[in-house]
This record gives sequence, C-alpha cells and structure tokens, in this order.
Amino acid sequence: GLRSAQPVTLRRGEETLTFTAEAGKTLLESAVAAGQRLPWSCGMGGCGACTLRCVSGDVVMQEPNCLTAEERAAGDILTCVGYAAGPLTLELPRR
Repeated sequence: GLRSAQPVTLRRGEETLTFTAEAGKTLLESAVAAGQRLPWSCGMGGCGACTLRCVSGDVVMQEPNCLTAEERAAGDILTCVGYAAGPLTLELPRR
C-alpha cells in the first residue's frame, strides 16, 4: 500500500530502468531522489507536463488534477501527485 516502498519499472522506448517509490513520497519525488530525470513543470497536478502511462499496477492520485476521463481511461497518470499503491510499470508517452 501507500505506507510501504514499491518497485517501479520505467520504460523509455527500448530503455528500461527501475527506481523505488518511497512510502509517502510522490512518484516524481521518488524518481528525482533516485536520480531519474522525469519531465515535470508545476508540481501540483495542474499542467500535465509530468504525465506518464501506467502499464501495470495501481497509482493513487491527489484530486482534483488536470487529467481528463479519456486520459485516465488510457492509463495516464501524473507523477507529481501520484503515489504507488503497489509495484508499477510506467512508460513515457510517445509525443
């Protein structure tokens, strides 16, 4: 759950890397602490710059945030307000 550290696999095209989502820290905070460079801007769930696609696992996000119902249905998550509720596989969306 949210109270324990969780493994996160991040896919960037052909590259796969892993980091640990620390208990009580957002995915963005955990990634930065682990030395991973992720896109972000506002840090408050308002701009969408930090959007990743959740391939597997469960992400709990603070509400409200800027994701549309369509984006959520596609698996989009915001790392700046997202917390890992279990092991995750995420990928950078192809823009």
